[in-house]
Amino acid sequence: MIALGFRLVVSGLLQAVRFVLGTLCGNAPATVPPGKVRTAEPARTGPSLSVVICAYTLRRWEQLLDAVHSVQLQHHPADEILLVVDHCPELARRAELALPGVRVLPNAEAQGLSGGRNTGVSAAHGDIVAFLDDDAAADPEWTARLLATYHDPRVLGVGGLVRPLWETGRPAWFPHEFDWVVGCSYQGLPEHRAPVRNFIGANMSFRRAEIVAAGGFRTDLGRIGTRPLGCEETELCLRVAARNPDGKLLYEPAAAVRHHVPAARTTRAYFRARCYAEGLSKAAVARHAGAGPALASERAYLRHTLPAAVADGLRPGGEAPPCTVPALATGVTATVLGYAVGRLRRPVERTRAQAALRALALLALPAALLLWLFSLRGVDLAAMSDLGLVQVLPVTYWAGLVLLGLGFCAALSDRRTRAPHHAGYVLALITFLHATPLVLYPELRYSWAWKHVAVTDVLLDTGTLPTAAGRLSIYARWPGFFWANDLFVSHLGLKSPGSYASWFPLLINMALVVPLLALYRSFTRSRRLVWGGAFLFFGCSWVGQDYFSPQAFAFLLYVCVIAAVVHRLPRPGRPRAGPPPLGWAVLVLLAIVTIVVSHPLTPVMLVGSLLLLSLPRRNRRVALPVLLVALTLTLAWDMTAARPFLEENLNDLISGLTTPESNAGSGLLGLSGATSGQVMVAWADRILSAVVFLFAALAVLVRPSLRRTALPWLAVAPLPWAVANSYGGEMIFRVYLFALPATAFGAAALLLPPLLSPSRGRGLRRALRRVRAAAVPVVLVALFGALSLAYFGKENVNYFTTSETSAAKWLATHAPEGSLIVGASDNFPYAYHDYEYHDRLWLSEAAPGDQWQVRRDPAAELHVLTGSGPPRPVYLILNRAQEAQVTATGALPPGTLAHLRSALAHRSDYPVIHRTADAVIYRILPERTPGGS
Repeated sequence: MIALGFRLVVSGLLQAVRFVLGTLCGNAPATVPPGKVRTAEPARTGPSLSVVICAYTLRRWEQLLDAVHSVQLQHHPADEILLVVDHCPELARRAELALPGVRVLPNAEAQGLSGGRNTGVSAAHGDIVAFLDDDAAADPEWTARLLATYHDPRVLGVGGLVRPLWETGRPAWFPHEFDWVVGCSYQGLPEHRAPVRNFIGANMSFRRAEIVAAGGFRTDLGRIGTRPLGCEETELCLRVAARNPDGKLLYEPAAAVRHHVPAARTTRAYFRARCYAEGLSKAAVARHAGAGPALASERAYLRHTLPAAVADGLRPGGEAPPCTVPALATGVTATVLGYAVGRLRRPVERTRAQAALRALALLALPAALLLWLFSLRGVDLAAMSDLGLVQVLPVTYWAGLVLLGLGFCAALSDRRTRAPHHAGYVLALITFLHATPLVLYPELRYSWAWKHVAVTDVLLDTGTLPTAAGRLSIYARWPGFFWANDLFVSHLGLKSPGSYASWFPLLINMALVVPLLALYRSFTRSRRLVWGGAFLFFGCSWVGQDYFSPQAFAFLLYVCVIAAVVHRLPRPGRPRAGPPPLGWAVLVLLAIVTIVVSHPLTPVMLVGSLLLLSLPRRNRRVALPVLLVALTLTLAWDMTAARPFLEENLNDLISGLTTPESNAGSGLLGLSGATSGQVMVAWADRILSAVVFLFAALAVLVRPSLRRTALPWLAVAPLPWAVANSYGGEMIFRVYLFALPATAFGAAALLLPPLLSPSRGRGLRRALRRVRAAAVPVVLVALFGALSLAYFGKENVNYFTTSETSAAKWLATHAPEGSLIVGASDNFPYAYHDYEYHDRLWLSEAAPGDQWQVRRDPAAELHVLTGSGPPRPVYLILNRAQEAQVTATGALPPGTLAHLRSALAHRSDYPVIHRTADAVIYRILPERTPGGS
């Protein structure tokens, strides 16, 4: 009240200043739309009028223009027009530019229609304040008809007729008695000027002093955004009338407006929802004003208006068709049910539950991070065996991960949770998954990461990549990733990318957050779904292609390109995009070029995704040019720089196309040689992948809005490549990786129900939403369990001890040029150090017959495998990680390495030249005796 009084004083001073300036300079004419001319008007007497229009979305821009222009063209012009914009800065900026002469104000109170109206009342200068909805247009005599009734000092407020303007025509089943469902005057209101209990919000006015004295509209009632609640005007009318027992609230049908009714409000589902919400709103009004005043008009409506409507619908030849009778019964039932539910609710308990959820959302994040930090103390990495980190991480780690998931669910259920808090949860999940090995491991993780460091080192040392290096020659044909690291290392003055390669999984996943959010915001405006999709993406990304590699680098750029393209695709409610900005085109082109020169598979996936995005005609203006650029660049690179590699492997590529069933099964089958723990890990990742695809498919089925987005195309685009080539047994997993940005969002759209609110909850559907909301944490914890097995279950293979690294480094520095390096596999650090100068032989890749011969007679078979060709230094390195790998995968016959070490223990032609706690290096000398013994 003090604030309103202060604003009244300020308003009075402003009016005085305006009067003086107007006297000195002359009054400026009122603004009218182009092409309209207003004739001279006589001086007016009587109360001044302020018209308040509240708007909250750009989607009703055309209706808003009609509403403002209808007020500007009144025969009796309003003294001022105030447009209150409800928390939409973009709409406010556009309105200020397009509507000169209209005072555009941001909502200074709580979000919602009530807060917006209170803001308008506080800023208004007129004696009378009239309210018009942003999707309604007033008749030319509207203001004159309203003001004419205020000559009677007992009149406190005046409401008018609201006629529906149906966008798609009035449904035959829609009863006139229920036009209040769409915010319009209904059958049963007076046909001539008469006192009423309350007005319809789209067309009402009050004496400003009465609104201020009554305290304004209640902000805990009324519409917020698209939530179909109401009755804030009813509650205000009751308070105004209670303060003035001798006053009158009049209904004047001659003061009419036309209210736009969109097609979405003509469905039976909306009809039921709005009736149910009206019951809830009446219950809220009854709590504030008492059931007697709150339901006085409703009792008369039920006694007289509705029985007459039913009788008319059942009578042959009646004005109302018979199909309105079921709608009448449904509307009454839903309204009564909503009122009963609203009256039986216990707001205190609901508030406590909401407070508990909010506390969980706020406190779970720091608590989970503290548990994570505490869990990293004293982890015994030497105890890792068949299930990797899953076996050695303490219970505090898993408790922190579960708490993180529960806290994120609580944050999604609270409307007040802001984007930075959601971002904190997503970044915390990335930290849990990808910073844990970084903190615990003393050495770089993944033998493939060591390989890519070695390739970059060669580029740094020689300025080029060798094209005759066996299988590693592929890197010379797609060198973009290594060029980028060469520039980065040289610019920072580092010696090798090994100084930061350990950080790569953490940094690349954090970088993925930005394009993922951009992509998901193209699918929905729901902040909950956007962050839920991002959280689920990282919670289901088990493939492990985030280490220091061209694939991780190219995949990041792939998501960036797809996000940029999808963001510009036309979608409902958005005007057709014009030509892309030059900066956008340049960045997309650079990203595509980098992808094409960095990785052989990612350009193919990109072309496939862009091809499917170009199939709908509406998308071709945006997607087709990008597709042509990507296809042209890919073919040009493959026909020039990459041509030698493709020619060498042409037979394999062609044979892959002829065996689709083998390609699809590669990576899924062949678990017979694996240990029981690795079989469990394999099934965990397969089940997790299948669940994500299933959830995404169900989401597309049950949420039709997703079918109009690019999501279905992006989810299925990688699938054909699963049968085109095995890609070394990894194609099925790469397909999952490239589909995951779309499928993760689809899974989130299925799992995350709309926030429960009185307007959305209706009987069985509300109960189902509650069940789904309660199931989300359970599903999330189950997904975390599968992810932990799939992602951390192989860490006994991926982890290297300090002693393993030191032994491998010793070999790399002491082996002379031209040496042959032999190992059970390439799973050790520095396996490809100076790869252009040495040959390599991995027993796990030998023919099955040779492997069994090594198992039977290791010394003799090693001489056979390494003895061909000119004499050269030959070294055999065995380490802990190699043994873990061949044991877990069954790459060598069981017991091969143990038998090998035993057989070579006392042989003079296999001297041990270096040994550490976890590795041993043999020198293989020429065979001296025919038997080798």
